[in-house]
Amino acid sequence: MTQDKKPGFLKRLADALFEEEPEPSPMPRPKPAAQRPVAEQTVGDPAPGLDPAFDSNEAAQISARLAALHDEDGRVPVNHAPVDWDFDEDFGALAVTEKATDVAVSQVVFAAKLQEVIEKGDKGSAGKLQLLNLDEIKREAGDRWEQMAEKAQVIAEQVIRHRLAPSDVVAPYDDHSFIVLFAELTEEQARLKAAAIAREVRERLLGELGVKDHGWVKAFVTDIETLQNAAAGATPEEAVLSWNRVFEAEEDCAPPLPGPQTIDAELQSRLGEVGISYRPTLMTAKGVIGIYVPHILRLDALNRIHMGAAAFPHNDAAVTFEMDKAAAKRAVDQVRIALKAGQHTGLLHITLHTGSLVTHSSGLIIDMFRALPPEFRRFFIIGINTQTPGVPQTKLWEALAAIQPFCRSVTAQVTTEFSDFDRLARAKVSAVGIDLEEPDIGDITPTSLTRAILPLAKHAAKAGLQSYLYGIKRREIARAAKDAGFTYLNGPAIAANTAQPVIA
Repeated sequence: MTQDKKPGFLKRLADALFEEEPEPSPMPRPKPAAQRPVAEQTVGDPAPGLDPAFDSNEAAQISARLAALHDEDGRVPVNHAPVDWDFDEDFGALAVTEKATDVAVSQVVFAAKLQEVIEKGDKGSAGKLQLLNLDEIKREAGDRWEQMAEKAQVIAEQVIRHRLAPSDVVAPYDDHSFIVLFAELTEEQARLKAAAIAREVRERLLGELGVKDHGWVKAFVTDIETLQNAAAGATPEEAVLSWNRVFEAEEDCAPPLPGPQTIDAELQSRLGEVGISYRPTLMTAKGVIGIYVPHILRLDALNRIHMGAAAFPHNDAAVTFEMDKAAAKRAVDQVRIALKAGQHTGLLHITLHTGSLVTHSSGLIIDMFRALPPEFRRFFIIGINTQTPGVPQTKLWEALAAIQPFCRSVTAQVTTEFSDFDRLARAKVSAVGIDLEEPDIGDITPTSLTRAILPLAKHAAKAGLQSYLYGIKRREIARAAKDAGFTYLNGPAIAANTAQPVIA
């Protein structure tokens, strides 16, 4: 967005949208279409504030609305040829024209709100939810398609508005998609919300329209700054095309994992929506990022977002298992995608709860890694979280034996009271560590840091183990952990989360 004295197109759209409307002039009652002479088609001047370059049929419709140039029925004037009145044909054409106008005006509203957020300096993200691959639905629907298309759009809009916060804004983007401004969410959180909306839209459409599930609801999310830069110096029509290219360059964040076909509705309700991002992990000896740790986000039934260890519900083993499975499957898929694209992927350190590995040790998560080719397994380090509620720590050894043959190495996440480091070393565990976001850790004070947390690095080294400290939010803790000898560090104080585990 240019910063000179001439306002950008978003500002000009905002000025046009909110400018006080003049009193409408009396207009003569129009004659029936069959009696009217053929009038030369004119579109008039654009509304005040609109760029003259935005002078098209669509622009004229917007201009007419904003300038209050309506006929006696409140409709935007539409020119027709002097032929006999055909209600179905002419009413249908008028409806299509007005629908296109409504979409365009909604885009103006969205652009104005986007400009308002940018000027306030708020941090937020924008998302586009698109109904794609409609040919299959059209074939199934046959003659009912036009009626279904309108119903699909209504359902989608209902779902979207139900999920929005008061500060969010939604507008139709084109005939079959919507753009949403998540004004208070980060890009990571917006991806989770967009994925939840896409899933719910798909399920509503499947249930109410009876169509097959071919994954034709997709969601794209990008940040406001990217949209702003893409639209810099563009006309409004060019900006919409630029936004479309920006969104399609993003990874489709829906349908989310796990899919609704894998678990029952009651469990899905308890689970909510699960999203996965990655925490870059610093290898302190080399001073480089080489490992990525899946970071869980969960949107619950009350529309609240939980992150990290706090996302796992207490004493709900089924939900914990589904979240562990989602993290593992997502990581495997991401590595496969990166390698296929010729990208340099880092190692994936996936921490799974003891209960998820022991209860289902005959298959599912472990089978996922057992099925991988040996050359593919080397990208995965499996961490075992021993802090599973209700699971005795002795189960750690059973889980360790079950997963160890099918990954690069195994680590153990422990509490600050853990002391059996030598046994971990004999079991060929590669590293031991602590996640500061675990509820058991509580508030970190200088005393708890020096007495309970930092000594773990020394105890691990004495037993021949590497050590990690994850979830670090303050730089002074990161410095202290590095000085104490921890091998691996991550968290907001180290590096921001990323959507892909790819080394630049």
